[in-house]
Amino acid sequence: MAEHVLESAGHGLERVLAPISRWAFRIAMLVMALMMVPVFVDVVIRYVVHGSLLGAYELEEFSLALVTFLALAGIQADKGHINITFVTDHLSERTRLLLETFVWCAGTPVLLALAWRMVIAAMNKYEVGEVSFDLELHIWPVMVLCAAGLALFGLYMLAHALECLGRCFREGHTSGAVMALLIAVVILTIPVWFKLVGISISAGALGGLAMLLMMVLLFIGMPIGLSMAIVGCLGLLLLQPNPEAALSMLGQSAYSKGAEYSYTVIPLFILMGEFAYYSGISRDLFYSANMWLGRLPGGLAVAGIAGCTGFAAVCGDSMATAVTMGSVALPEMRKKNYHPGLSCACLAAGGTLGILIPPSMGFIFYAIVTEESIGRLFLAGVVPGLLLAGLFIIYTIFVAVRHPELAPRGDATTFGEKLRSLKGVAVMLGLIFIILGGILLGLFSPNEGAGVGATCTFLYAFLSRKLSWQDAIKALHSTVTISARLMFILVSVGILGYFFAATRLPQILAEFVSGIDANRYFIFAGIVILYIILGCMMNVIPMILLTLPALYPTVLALQFDPIWFGVCIVLLMEMGQITPPVGVNVFAMSSVARDIPMADIFKSIVPYFCCMCVLLLLLCIFPGIALWLPTHFF
Repeated sequence: MAEHVLESAGHGLERVLAPISRWAFRIAMLVMALMMVPVFVDVVIRYVVHGSLLGAYELEEFSLALVTFLALAGIQADKGHINITFVTDHLSERTRLLLETFVWCAGTPVLLALAWRMVIAAMNKYEVGEVSFDLELHIWPVMVLCAAGLALFGLYMLAHALECLGRCFREGHTSGAVMALLIAVVILTIPVWFKLVGISISAGALGGLAMLLMMVLLFIGMPIGLSMAIVGCLGLLLLQPNPEAALSMLGQSAYSKGAEYSYTVIPLFILMGEFAYYSGISRDLFYSANMWLGRLPGGLAVAGIAGCTGFAAVCGDSMATAVTMGSVALPEMRKKNYHPGLSCACLAAGGTLGILIPPSMGFIFYAIVTEESIGRLFLAGVVPGLLLAGLFIIYTIFVAVRHPELAPRGDATTFGEKLRSLKGVAVMLGLIFIILGGILLGLFSPNEGAGVGATCTFLYAFLSRKLSWQDAIKALHSTVTISARLMFILVSVGILGYFFAATRLPQILAEFVSGIDANRYFIFAGIVILYIILGCMMNVIPMILLTLPALYPTVLALQFDPIWFGVCIVLLMEMGQITPPVGVNVFAMSSVARDIPMADIFKSIVPYFCCMCVLLLLLCIFPGIALWLPTHFF
């Protein structure tokens, strides 16, 4: 069947945009490669010649903004932005097509409008001659480049909208396509017809309705960042009596959130984890753990969990830890005839340690949202992380003792072989000492620690010739993709945050909950249940960014320690990494071991989930498990 004219137009626009978006993404990769340099040089100069690199912070901010906005179109080309597919996976192909049509039609005008307002904000800075504080560089050229990246993102979404509309018409879904387009128009013009009809609504009620609309958009598959941006933009336009003031705020806030220095910790720690992965640190860790622990009952599984614990200390990402250790440990387990489900389950559960043992992306985002100390959160995660790893190992040994056929012992090794294997662990310990030691001793901030860690990991991989040119490119590509996805959500959270702050919804919710005549742990149990349910439907970082702005004031009102609560929240999010239907760590392990049924992995992972529940209970009974280290160091 011949393409519809709209479908052809969409494909034609995509062909024009493809080379531009590829070059924009390559520029983002180049900027990412250079991004770790100013921080590292600044720290070195500080302690070698007692000086500083002028403008290091400004260069980091400019770099982060360029990485964020220039990569968005390339990610949209693959439709790779983070979304929730819990509902849409169970819908018919026709329904999914109509929902996708609505998503792209609704998103395109918002992105293009944001890009245009960013250009206007840039021109305002040009007119007043605004420059950066230290280097006195003009800000407007960077803003224009960021606006161009955002516009490219919007145009790519327009191409996808045209393709979806054309496909709907070609396949006979004309009425559905028209309905999807009309609903998009109705939603985007809510501020107009609210004022035309004269609808009056309190700010708190408006906040509640906006939250409901956002949930609907999320569960029909709209990218998380896009749904937040749409709701935030519409809400601000409704609340502000002067639309021009709201639009001006949107253009400026989109850039300022994308260029916030505190966010530079995100891509730098991700880059460090990618370099660690490609430099073979994971293989060295598993080899050493196997030398020392392999003769225990279920020795290879125990070594895999121990390897995950070590790699988590240089990675910070749950799925990356699971996949990396899975690719190393699973082949060895197969050779020893380990039970397939148990093999994958122990590594998928071990991978969750990546967001509890510092440096942790979960703690970083928690700190960004709540403005708590990253250093204190990192320390708070150490003992619970090691305790959880211990619980995993105890259960694995228990199973291996009772059913040795499921997880047989490994081969015996000499003491000399054990000692020689430690050279691989030395690199990991060195990185941990440099990063956490430097942060705790006050030698540098967490942001600087991320830059130092990324640089040191790269230097180790480069000097030891364990990082090829192709692997370096892969590491940069992966870092830019992950970082831009997350930063787009953070930019949108900033827009949505302005709206919710104006509605006072978080404060209203906190006042309501704190006024409930019930034990605070009863309310905490409700929060636990909420996060376990949400963990079944979405990934870690989106969960933090969606829920914490509203829940955090409630937690403070209930007088829970925010650092302790942060550990509990990250632990709850770990549970979501291994629970169906999302269970991203299980999906990751399934991608490594395609011949092992996912149902077998989920069945074998239930006891590890129970270990997490035990740790959560211990944290409630003995909060000092999380608070002892940060109390002694801060």
